[in-house]
Amino acid sequence: MYLKIVYFTGTGNCLAVAKRFDAELLSVPQLIKNNCYELTDDLIGIIYPDYANSVPNIVENYLKKCKIKADYVFVIATYGCFAGGTLHKMRTILESNGNKADCYNKLLMVDNYLPLFDVKEQIAKLPQKDIETNLNRIVEEVNARTVKKENDSLTDKLLTCILGSFEHKYVKYTSKMFRVTDSCIGCGICAKVCPVKNISQTDKNKPVFAADCESCFACTHNCPQGAIQPKLQRSRERFRNPEITLNEIIEANN
Repeated sequence: MYLKIVYFTGTGNCLAVAKRFDAELLSVPQLIKNNCYELTDDLIGIIYPDYANSVPNIVENYLKKCKIKADYVFVIATYGCFAGGTLHKMRTILESNGNKADCYNKLLMVDNYLPLFDVKEQIAKLPQKDIETNLNRIVEEVNARTVKKENDSLTDKLLTCILGSFEHKYVKYTSKMFRVTDSCIGCGICAKVCPVKNISQTDKNKPVFAADCESCFACTHNCPQGAIQPKLQRSRERFRNPEITLNEIIEANN
């Protein structure tokens, strides 16, 4: 059995899930960089984070151009509070380009979207989320080639339609929400982890944000000095999945 997994990650959650499979791991930024828009294998997985109850722009734009050929395709959306109609949105994206998935799943994890969530509170709730049990179930379903439709309700779909539309417009302004403190040492890690190359930074200078932000907060959570501060944030605590290293995030997004 041969398996490829397409994933997108800013703080490691989706990469940690992808690594639970015996698969060739392909990050969306790398696929775009290499102009790879055809994927063929026995099994293909798509693992992505739920943004505003929808699909990240970079993932949506890639899949609308990508042709997928596989005997079995599965989707996993990671989320931290409420997933809305993200799976329905993914299904429409796939079908818009003649693709389809056989199995859809959501996995509750840590939400580290700083304007809305307190990271300390999210980490404290980890035992209740039972990530390991739920992930093991999903892996078993994939191994058994279980067929499972997305079952988002009408309310979920409507919420995603509203929030998703707002998110697509809002992310263009997200860059203006960041300020960089004097603790910045000009290491350039923020630019290296940015999946859309939205950050420019020269040696020993503070980073500069352009207007094409993905709103993934990879720069904020991975800054070793904690120098990147969103103007609106519920927590100064930062998060990267403990199973994922900084170098893995850099490699995934370059």
